Amino acid sequence: MDTIYTDFAPIYDSLLQHVDYDRWYRYIKSLMLRYIKNPRLILELGCGTGKFGAKFSRDGFAVFGMDISISMLRIAKLRAYGNFRIFCADMRNFQLARKFDFIFSVHDTMNYFLEYSDLRSVLRSTKGGMHEESIFMFDMTTEHNIMRYFDKKLMRYTIRDIQVEWSNSYDPEERVVFSTLRFTKPDGSTTVEKHVQRIYTVDEMSGLLQREGFAIIDIFSDYSFSAVKEDAVMINFVTRKE
Repeated sequence: MDTIYTDFAPIYDSLLQHVDYDRWYRYIKSLMLRYIKNPRLILELGCGTGKFGAKFSRDGFAVFGMDISISMLRIAKLRAYGNFRIFCADMRNFQLARKFDFIFSVHDTMNYFLEYSDLRSVLRSTKGGMHEESIFMFDMTTEHNIMRYFDKKLMRYTIRDIQVEWSNSYDPEERVVFSTLRFTKPDGSTTVEKHVQRIYTVDEMSGLLQREGFAIIDIFSDYSFSAVKEDAVMINFVTRKE
């Protein structure tokens, strides 16, 4: 995970310019305030280019962004001012000196962990940064989302004179998503990044959370406060350590 965003990072925000980050942020913030009376310290796991951290900082919250990709953090550094700080670490193995009121991880970051052992490590590390009233919220993409919008799809973009081909395939037996990004630069040179994610069911994640000492407060779909539907694109887990 530390190398797959090397060429992707500089054009990541441009490629995802269709995403309504303001609306997404308002949801995350409202969810946080729904469960925490006076949140002061926030941690984002897999902060990427730091868009959410900058927004929390703008609203007066102290926020830390963590990511394993140095390339993504170089972009996030441009936004890391005010109350927003960034650092590099692996979600599977990190220790923090402070306890956070609200920890969150979005944009299917958790799907990048392909083994249960990796997810357990993430949960254990996260739990170490929580106090008794802390909330940990994360999302996961669904099989419906992958099969409808990504499987066997090839998308082409031109960003800053860079040609991008993004192809996807899904193995339903293994429940693994394979994504290949091919970048062709103006000089004709080409680089390729391969991303692999795994789909987890609500039951799988619920069982894993409970085994790792997390109480599930709510499970929502598609950045709403509605219950999970069959055609949900994203599932949002809201948890607290037991």
